[in-house]
Amino acid sequence: MNRVHIEFQRVQTWLFAVPRLRAMVGANALLGEVLRVALPDLARREQGWKLATNAESYPFACLDDPLREHDDPAADAKDGILARDGGHFEARFECGADAFGDAAAALIRETLPGLRFRISIDGVERTKRQAEVSTELPVLAPCEWTGRGLASTTIVQGGDERPAVSLDVQRRHGAARRVEDGTSKDIASLLGGKTTCRRPYPADLDTLAGRGYLALIHADGNGVGRHAGDDEGRRAAFFHRNRVLLRKATLTALERAWANDARHASLIPLMLGGDDLLVVCRADKALPFVVDLCAELASAQRNDRSGFELTLGVGVVIAKANIPIHRLHEVVEHLASSAKRRFRGLERAGKRPRSVVDWAVYNSTWVEEPDEVRRRDWLRGPKGDRRVLSQRPIDVLGSELDSLQCLLEAAKCLENAPRSQLRYLVEQLPRGRALTELAFAELSKEAREALERAGIRGDDIWTRTADGGFSVTRLLDLIEIVEIPRLGTNQSGEQRAEETAHG
Repeated sequence: MNRVHIEFQRVQTWLFAVPRLRAMVGANALLGEVLRVALPDLARREQGWKLATNAESYPFACLDDPLREHDDPAADAKDGILARDGGHFEARFECGADAFGDAAAALIRETLPGLRFRISIDGVERTKRQAEVSTELPVLAPCEWTGRGLASTTIVQGGDERPAVSLDVQRRHGAARRVEDGTSKDIASLLGGKTTCRRPYPADLDTLAGRGYLALIHADGNGVGRHAGDDEGRRAAFFHRNRVLLRKATLTALERAWANDARHASLIPLMLGGDDLLVVCRADKALPFVVDLCAELASAQRNDRSGFELTLGVGVVIAKANIPIHRLHEVVEHLASSAKRRFRGLERAGKRPRSVVDWAVYNSTWVEEPDEVRRRDWLRGPKGDRRVLSQRPIDVLGSELDSLQCLLEAAKCLENAPRSQLRYLVEQLPRGRALTELAFAELSKEAREALERAGIRGDDIWTRTADGGFSVTRLLDLIEIVEIPRLGTNQSGEQRAEETAHG
C-alpha cells in the first residue's frame, strides 16, 4: 500500500493573484471544491489505481458541527481518504499511487492554474515540474484586471461593465457566481449558507469599505502542530475537533457581524481551512469580530477535558481600500506572527493558553512594516526610563484594559467625548510624562469624565511593567479603537476619488 499526500503551497498568494473581491471569493471557492470534492471524486474513480480501506479508528462526524454532512472523517477513511482540509489531501492506495499522482497533478494544473503544490508518495516527493502552456486565445490585449495573461473573454461586472479578462480570471469570476447562488462547495461558502441573516456580497473592495477603511484579518491556531501527536487516528480526531470548534465560532461571529448589515455583507470570509481563517471586512467590523470569534471559541471549550485548548493568534491590518491587497496580506501575516510569538512567551511562562491579537492602522497611501513604525513612533526615553506607547500584541479576552475585549467596551464611553482633545492628549504621549499629565489636567470636564469612565485617570496614564523594565500606556490603543469607525468619513468624495486615482 502507498500513501499519497498533496500539499497546496502559497495559497494566500494565489488567492490575491487577481486583486478583485469577486475574483478572490471565487478563487477560494475553486480551491475548496478541488480539495474537498474534485480530488476525492478522482481518487474514487479507480482509473488505474485503487483506494485502500483504512483500518485505523477515525472520528465520526460531530453532531454539533454546522457542516457535519460535509465532514465525516470515519466515512472518508473507510474509502481510503485520510485528509481533505487545510490545504492538504491524503489518501491510501492498494495500487496505482503513481498514476493517481499524475492524474491529480493534471487536474490541479487545469483547474487551479498558477497554484503551487507538492505531491509525495510515502514521504518521497514525486511532483513533476512541467512548463505550463497557456490556454489563452492568441490575441494581443492583456487582461484588464491583472495586466498578465491575454484578454481572451469578457465577463459581466456590475451594470454594463464588460471587462476583457484572461481565462483564469473568468474561472474565478464564475466560481464567485456559484458562491452568490449558494451552489459552491467550499467550506467558507457552505458555512455562510448556514447563517440566518446572510447578505449579498459587494462587487468590489471599494463598495465593501464604503466611506470608511478596509480591514484584513488572519487568524491561525496556536501550537496546533506541536500537540497533534503521532498516532494516526488520534491526529485525525485532534484536527477534526479543531476544525469543528473554529467553524462553530466563525458561524456565530458571522451571524453577529451580518445582523445589522442592510444592503450587502460588511464582512466576507476569504478562506477557512483547518484552524486557519482569512477575512476581509469594513474596518469598524474587524476588532469586534475578533472578540466574538475568540469568545465563542473559549465558551465552546469551557468544559472540555481533551487537554488542549484551541486558541488563536490573530493579526488585523486596517488601511485605505486602494492599498494593494497583497501588501495588506504581507502586513497581516507579520501581525499574526507577532501575536503568536506573544502566545509562545505566555506558554513558556506556564500561563493558561489564550487568544492573542496584534493590529495596525495606517492612514497613509502605503503601509510600512509594523516593526519599523513601532520602533520609530512607540519607543521613547532612555533605557532606565523607557516608555512604550502601546500594549500590543495583547490578549483578546479579559476584563482589564490590557485586553481587546475590555478596550472595545471602554471605547463606548468615549464615543461622544471631544475628539480634538483626545487626539491632542495622544500627541503628548511621545513628549514625556509631564506633558502628558499636564494635557490630561487641562482637558475639559466632559473629556476627563469620559476617560475616567473608560478606566483612564490622570495619575495612572503610565503603568510600570512587573519587571520594572519600562512603562506602558493604554491610552494610545484606546483612542485608536475609538477612531477606527470614523476613518475616512470626514473626507469629501473628491478627495477619496483623487486618492484612488493616485494611490
